[in-house]
Amino acid sequence: MRSLNSHRQRKRRQHVFVSMVMALTVTACSAGSSSQSSSLLDGIGVIPGNDFVGQVTLPPTLAASIKFPPIQGPLVGSVAKGNRLLVIGDSIIASTASRYGGEMCRALLPLGWHVAVEAEPSRFVQFGREVLRARLSDGWDAAVVFLGTNYTGQIDKYTSDLTAIVTSLKPRPVLLLTTSLFRERQKEVNGAIAAVASANENVSVLDWASISSQSGVLNRDKIHPSVGGRAVLVTAIGKGLGPAPTQQGKCLSSTFTDDSAGGDEMPDVATTSDVSATSTPITSPTTIATGSSTTVSMTESTTSTASSPTTSPTTTTP
Repeated sequence: MRSLNSHRQRKRRQHVFVSMVMALTVTACSAGSSSQSSSLLDGIGVIPGNDFVGQVTLPPTLAASIKFPPIQGPLVGSVAKGNRLLVIGDSIIASTASRYGGEMCRALLPLGWHVAVEAEPSRFVQFGREVLRARLSDGWDAAVVFLGTNYTGQIDKYTSDLTAIVTSLKPRPVLLLTTSLFRERQKEVNGAIAAVASANENVSVLDWASISSQSGVLNRDKIHPSVGGRAVLVTAIGKGLGPAPTQQGKCLSSTFTDDSAGGDEMPDVATTSDVSATSTPITSPTTIATGSSTTVSMTESTTSTASSPTTSPTTTTP
C-alpha cells in the first residue's frame, strides 16, 4: 500500500510539473508578443532572455530606434555566485550614480543586484586597480568595468592594467564595455578590450562603441551620454548582466565620489533621494501596464543632442 501511495504521489507531482511548464510556455509566448507591440514602444527596457523589466524609461525616439548588439560572452547573472555587483568607471558611469540621476540602481535593482557604483570623472584605467585595492575584500560576486575613454596612448600599459583588473576579479564574472569612437586611437583601446576578453574566460563584452554611435545617445562631445543616453547605457548594462542569482536588489553606498575633476558634462546633482534602498523585482512584463506611470521617470527631462551640454573632446575627459 505504501508503494502504491508513493507511486500515486510521484504521478501527481509529474502532472503538476507538466502543467506548470505548459502555463509558463503560454505566458512567455504572450509576453514576447506584447513586449514588441507595447513595452518597447513605450520605452520600457525589456531584458532579453528573461522576464524582467528595468525601472528606467527610454525616451520614445530612442526606444523606437535603438539597437542593442548581442553580448559577447555569457550573461553575467548566469554564472555569478551571488548578487553583489561592483561597477567601476569614470564620469560616464558616475553620471548614473545615486548622487546624480540614479539610473544605474533603478535599472539593476529590479534584476536583483546589490549595486555599488565606484566612479569618478577624469579617471584612467589604473583607477580600477585603486578601487579594487580598497574594495575587493568587501565580498563581490561580479563586476562591470568601463575604463578606457581616458587613454594616454600607451596601449601596452592600458592592456597590462586592464588584465590586472580582470585577474584580480577572477573567478568572478566581469562585464567590460568598449568605448565610443570619438577619436581614432580609441580603436586601440577597444582592440585591447577584445584581446583581454578572449584571454580570460570570466569576461564578457558589451559593445558600447556600437550602441553609442546611434543618433541621440551621446552629447555633442561624442563622449558623454545625453540624458536619454544614460538610460540607454544602464539598459544595455542590464542586458549584459541579466537577472542576479537572488532576486532582492539593493543600492549600496559608494566610497569613490570625488567629482572635483568633472565639468559641465556631469548632470545636475540629485537634491533628493530618488533611489530606494531596496526594490521588489518585477517578474513579468505582462503584469505591468505600459506607459510612464509604471516606470520611475528620469530626473531630468529628455533633451535633444543639440541642446545638451557641449564640451570639446580634446579638452574634456570623463
